[in-house]
Amino acid sequence: MNCFKLSYKLFKDNIKLYKIYLLITIVSVAAFYNFLSIENNEAFMSISERFQAASTASISCGFILVCTVLYFIFNADKFFMLNRQKETALYMLMGITQLKISQVFVIESLFIGILSISSGLVFGIILSKLFFMLLTKSIHLNVAVPFQISLNSIVTVILVFLCIFTAVAYRKYRIIKKSKLIDMINALKEKEELPSLRYFKGILGLMLILAGYLVAIMIKKWEIDLMLSSMTALLCVSIGTYLFFGSFMSIVCDKIMKNKKLVYKNVRLVSISNVYFRLKDNYRNLAMTAILCAAALTAFGLSLSFKEIAAREAIKEAPYSFCYETYDEKSKEKGAEIIKGARINENKFILGKVNYKNYPKKIDYNHEAIITSYSTLKKNLEFLNYKVQDNIEPKGKEVLFISSATTLASPLNLVGKEVEINNKDYSIKVQKDIPFTGVIDKLGYKNIYVLEDSEYEKIQEGFKEKTLNCVQTIRDEDLNQLIFNIRQALSEGTVYPYINERTWDYYVIEIFHFLGMVMSIIFMLSTFSTIYFKILKDAFMDKKHYITLKNIGMSKKEVRKSAYMQVAISFILPGGIAILHSIAAMKMLEQIMNFSFNLQLIISLGLYLAAMILFYIFISNTYVNMVYEEGKNND
Repeated sequence: MNCFKLSYKLFKDNIKLYKIYLLITIVSVAAFYNFLSIENNEAFMSISERFQAASTASISCGFILVCTVLYFIFNADKFFMLNRQKETALYMLMGITQLKISQVFVIESLFIGILSISSGLVFGIILSKLFFMLLTKSIHLNVAVPFQISLNSIVTVILVFLCIFTAVAYRKYRIIKKSKLIDMINALKEKEELPSLRYFKGILGLMLILAGYLVAIMIKKWEIDLMLSSMTALLCVSIGTYLFFGSFMSIVCDKIMKNKKLVYKNVRLVSISNVYFRLKDNYRNLAMTAILCAAALTAFGLSLSFKEIAAREAIKEAPYSFCYETYDEKSKEKGAEIIKGARINENKFILGKVNYKNYPKKIDYNHEAIITSYSTLKKNLEFLNYKVQDNIEPKGKEVLFISSATTLASPLNLVGKEVEINNKDYSIKVQKDIPFTGVIDKLGYKNIYVLEDSEYEKIQEGFKEKTLNCVQTIRDEDLNQLIFNIRQALSEGTVYPYINERTWDYYVIEIFHFLGMVMSIIFMLSTFSTIYFKILKDAFMDKKHYITLKNIGMSKKEVRKSAYMQVAISFILPGGIAILHSIAAMKMLEQIMNFSFNLQLIISLGLYLAAMILFYIFISNTYVNMVYEEGKNND
């Protein structure tokens, strides 16, 4: 039998073992193809702002996807190699050379890779139209989505995943080429050693995680640079998680093992000792599982939140059908005469000079901002039927700060800061994101400072007051004609039409809402499959132990109880840390986006826990069947 036939036979014989592996790789290839295809799709290329946002979001998600899949494939391959060491040893005993055995395994790996790539591409191409229809709907792109096959994306997918599977095949080749027959035969008889107790690393890991959480929670209060704080929090939490499972958990397990009252009860000794003895080999896997779980939870929670954030940004960017600026009563009367039946509101303001005292960061471009009164703001919010829960009314020397319509997110905390407006001193009482101008030329890029009415009257002295007439019409078909008539009538003033093309930031939010859902599903599948192969590896290693325990009288009920406890520990450890990581990440983003994610966090945690419980029951039963049935077969 030649290498190709033998490789194909081995693949068929192990298809049950590969089914989850193939599922993840096929789904990943299909998703990666669709992410790449966004750049070549006519529906997105037709509108530059949305195309730019979609392209940026898809490239980011594609990169994260490849990194996740890369880790998953190499992690799963370790289990496959361990599971087939005896098989490899048998081939060696039959006289087959290591070169030939390694060639067989390399061909099998490449065969799996080609199957994954080809099936994933077919699956991705078939679902591409549905993918783009959902994506265009999420960003309100009212165009027909053509079915098209992106050759550039196909080539990129093939190159990327072929490189990954080739690297896996080469790794197998080197392992088998360097292995010794005696090592293969005794693969499961290797003595497991207790992990070393490294107190410094363990405490350092815990401190790094807490430091990452602190930076995330205090980002606004401490006013740390956004990029610096996010990278610091990410690095601290990632390195801390690695050290936590690598060193701190061994300290905890050591203390537990010394507590005889806790350990020497029922089957706890077997379960806890198995986890403890395997920490040395499993801590990297547990750390990565925790990070993947946290990524899945955060991605899902954010994708749920982005829909509401996008709705908030939509009204902030385009609160009116259109608006026009007037400088005198005559122009105002002309405009009102033309509009007649439409609803109209006047936003009166001045452009004033703003300087912050003892605050180094630049807030207002050229120190110029929109200054208005609280009565004007209140009237405008009533006009828009926009509800604000908090008390935002400024009193005396207080001022309300509203970020410009183009500001999507900011970690700056300006509450309590001293500010000089037109040479008068004030203190910022509240910082809010509220619709006022919309994204219109020049004015839409300026921050708004709201004063008490009496203070505004003092401030405006010596400045020319402007009026932004904000119009809301019922019949959209009359909009263009109204705008044309207003432009013809006004000798002075500026007309700002309705913003059909929203800002780039708005589309990034909407696209990440959709792609975040896709990524969270892939993260969750990768997380579950990583845990799955980790538990299978443990079951594979535990077979002989449980055979011995069964021979000395351990019942199937006790085996099941022990297995459920051991699997529970493998779930609870990374799952619990992941939940804490996700909460910290969401709280950091809450401050940046000025949005409460509490409801979305509760929903994502609830669904995550429900999925984990179902998967826990499935994998525990699989574990019990592996260790117990093996014992029966050896009787």
